[in-house]
Amino acid sequence: MVNILIVTHGDFGKELLRSSEIIIGKIDGAKSISFNLGESFETLAKEVSDTIEKFSSEELIVFTDMYGGSPFNAVQRALKNNNFYHITGVNFPLFIDIAVNKNAYSLDEIAEKIIKNGKKSIVFVNEKFSTD
Repeated sequence: MVNILIVTHGDFGKELLRSSEIIIGKIDGAKSISFNLGESFETLAKEVSDTIEKFSSEELIVFTDMYGGSPFNAVQRALKNNNFYHITGVNFPLFIDIAVNKNAYSLDEIAEKIIKNGKKSIVFVNEKFSTD
């Protein structure tokens, strides 16, 4: 089974999980960690590391909200000692797609699918539907 961990600023990851479950139902093997105002980076890094270790016997993909932020850096630190995939820039359509299909593909296929479909999920609507 492929497990999913979402590490984000604030409750973005928790709400991403909750909103996804409205559409697709319960997502087994998924967890979110929030980094809130006033919390220390070291506390976040420890929670990320401890959670990743719990998932260590199974395949894991970790999503973060933005490149270079504290959640990203905490996950990157954990990547040095663990084997998992880290994807940053998670969005709602991308997450639902992976949550639905996480056990139908290998981690390599999931990573490829994320990059491909992530680009498709961002649309400049004015340009797409312009009637010049």
